Amino acid sequence: MSSSEIYFKSLNPLAPRTLLLLHGAFSSHREWDLVSAHLSAYHLLVPDLPAHGRSTSSSIPFTIPDTAALLADLVIKHAKNGKADFIGMSLGGYTAIYAAQKYPHVIGTGGLFLTGCGKPWSRPGSFMTWASGLVLSLTGWMLHYLPKSLFRWVCKKTGVQISDELLADMKVASPYRLGQTVARAVAEDPANPERNWRGLSERVTARTCVVAGLLDDGEKDCLERGKQLRKGNPESMAFKVEGKRHAWDLQDPELFARGVKAWLEREELPEEFIRLW
Repeated sequence: MSSSEIYFKSLNPLAPRTLLLLHGAFSSHREWDLVSAHLSAYHLLVPDLPAHGRSTSSSIPFTIPDTAALLADLVIKHAKNGKADFIGMSLGGYTAIYAAQKYPHVIGTGGLFLTGCGKPWSRPGSFMTWASGLVLSLTGWMLHYLPKSLFRWVCKKTGVQISDELLADMKVASPYRLGQTVARAVAEDPANPERNWRGLSERVTARTCVVAGLLDDGEKDCLERGKQLRKGNPESMAFKVEGKRHAWDLQDPELFARGVKAWLEREELPEEFIRLW
């Protein structure tokens, strides 16, 4: 299915409440296959972000403002009552933050559950932004050129579960081009309201859970993002999970789903979630 020109899947359409699942960079809707199996009580909208997976049309290049608008349209047209709780991983988390402050009317009562989106990035056009894009492109390079047997060995060592279907989707994008696109999208410019991630986060009025997988994500960054989000809603909280990678939805999908459900249902989060304040 498509909304405008982004591809998405709709799962459990008879469920009464909708979740929007937003994947990370160099990924696709397939990133959520293992998590969604534990979220069968919810209607799930699972898109491919622009420039990813099946949403690689040249007419929809990836920018966060344009993507947020497409996602708001997707929710209005296809979610229950035109609202959804947003679940965001990494790039999907940054996109969810932008969408939540720009289109608060599409956010459900559960709010946002985000991970891997606390890191501050360099200014647009700077050497560090270009270098960050180059580092990101190494992910794509590994997907394209690392022998499959070696890639599988890396996945096994890190505990990340990537199916053949997800791997095929991850190979669609050009490594260097997408790396630079993502770095520009999340670049931080305090003087520009559209790129000031502190200001964007502080304007989010939805209750938000932000989580750091401590093997890769910075605890202080997650704490700071949590404090920013708390400005807009005092119910927002920041947590860490030890022994988890940046993409821990692919490492421990069952725990990830339990955290999502607990947050959305306003229950105590699993004991593995350690609150940061």
